[in-house]
Amino acid sequence: MRISMKNRKIGYTYSSVSGHYAFRKEKSIAFESTLERDLLTILEFNSSVFDVTEQPITIEYINKNSREVTYTPDFLVLFNDPNELTNITSVSRKPLLIEVKPRDILIKKWNILKPKFQIATKYAKSNDMKFKIFDETRIRTPYLKRIQLLNRYKNMETEWWWKEWVFIGLEALGGHSTIDELVVFKFRGGVLDRKLATGVIYHLIANKILNADISQRLDFQTKIWINYEHPSYINFLEEK
Repeated sequence: MRISMKNRKIGYTYSSVSGHYAFRKEKSIAFESTLERDLLTILEFNSSVFDVTEQPITIEYINKNSREVTYTPDFLVLFNDPNELTNITSVSRKPLLIEVKPRDILIKKWNILKPKFQIATKYAKSNDMKFKIFDETRIRTPYLKRIQLLNRYKNMETEWWWKEWVFIGLEALGGHSTIDELVVFKFRGGVLDRKLATGVIYHLIANKILNADISQRLDFQTKIWINYEHPSYINFLEEK
C-alpha cells in the first residue's frame, strides 16, 4: 500500500452540483455534490473542527485480482480540543477520513466499494485516524436544517448596541441563559419586537459571537452563552 497526494479537480459531474465552498472565509474547499456541500456546512459550524481538506490522499494498493488500484477519500477533518458536541463529530476527536456517498449508491455498489473502504479503514487505524462513511441519513438531518436557518441571519446588518444588549443581559444572568430568558429579562415591562430580537441572537450565534446548544432544538428554549474568546466580546470588555 502506497500513499500519494492529490489535488481535487472540479469539473462537470453528471446529475450533481459541484463547486467550491468558502470555509470560514479562510480557504476554498472543492465539493462534487450537494451532499458534500451539506457536510461542509455542518463541519464549518462545529467549533471543534480545526481544518478540512478535500481528497487529502490517494491510497494505492493491489486488489484481489492482483491489479493496482487506488482509493481517494473525500475529506480529512482535523479537530481542536472538544468544546461542543454534534451528531457528526462526537464519535471521536481523532483525525477523521470521510467518504461521502448517497445511500442508494452504497447499496447498489457495495461489493465494489467495500474493498476500498476496508483499505481506508486499515490506513486510518495505522495512522491513528478514524474512517467514516456519511450518507444523507447522517448529513441531511434536523441538525443541518437548524444550521441552515442560522446561516440565513449570518450577514444580517445589526447596530453595534445589539451586541452590548446581549452581553450585558447574559452577564447579568450569569453568562448563560435560554433565548427566552434573555429576551424576557431585558424587556420586562417594555415593548419588544420579539422577531427582531430573535433574529439578532440568531445572527450572533451564526457568527460564533454567542455559543448555543442546537444539537436538539433551535427555538426560544435554546441554551445560549457568551463566547468569551470572540473578539467582539473582548472589545466589549476593553471598552467598558
